[in-house]
Amino acid sequence: MKKPFSLLLFMICLVMSGFEAKAESQNDSIPEKTREMKMGIRFSPSLNFFDYGDLSFGQVASDYKIGAALGMVFDWKMSEYNRIRLEPYLEYQNINNNSINPDIEAITSFSNVSFGLDAIPLVLTYGGKYKGTLSVGGFAKYILNSSQSTTLNGNPVNNFNVEINKLQYGLSFGAGAYLGKRLIEFRYYQSLNDFVNNPVVPNSINQVQLILVY
Repeated sequence: MKKPFSLLLFMICLVMSGFEAKAESQNDSIPEKTREMKMGIRFSPSLNFFDYGDLSFGQVASDYKIGAALGMVFDWKMSEYNRIRLEPYLEYQNINNNSINPDIEAITSFSNVSFGLDAIPLVLTYGGKYKGTLSVGGFAKYILNSSQSTTLNGNPVNNFNVEINKLQYGLSFGAGAYLGKRLIEFRYYQSLNDFVNNPVVPNSINQVQLILVY
């Protein structure tokens, strides 16, 4: 009884070794796909402004405030013409709500510290060492801390606070270039939810960021 069992075990080992050798030969004949991944430090100064549905260049010029963010970039090369990115960051954001009526100028200012994540599944690239880029993706931010102040005709108003949505999310659109291992990109952020809870007047924070990656 031992001989048939030993012979069967030997045949099984022989067949398995044949499959293994075939798999190795196939792996040698098919080029292995390699996906390049880069990591970098991201610094991004920004212009922040409110949009009430009537966004214009004049509104941006009068209401914008400056902020900045610092974070990381994880950048995967999926093909010769397409990449994807994940970008976590910590952001300091200033926003002004400037309301001017006859004889009354009301300004409410917000200063936010947020944790954000940009997810960009479509980054189109073209070129050699210096590649132009177009990107489309989304973002989400959670406001860790927010402070606000209000003035009427230049005089501070005490004990006046408005309720804000701490979670912000929306779409992003960018254009820029890879300069070797570095990246420079202008990106526009369109928020899809209200910043100030107001059932009467829809409002959102929009941004223009200059993305610098080293």
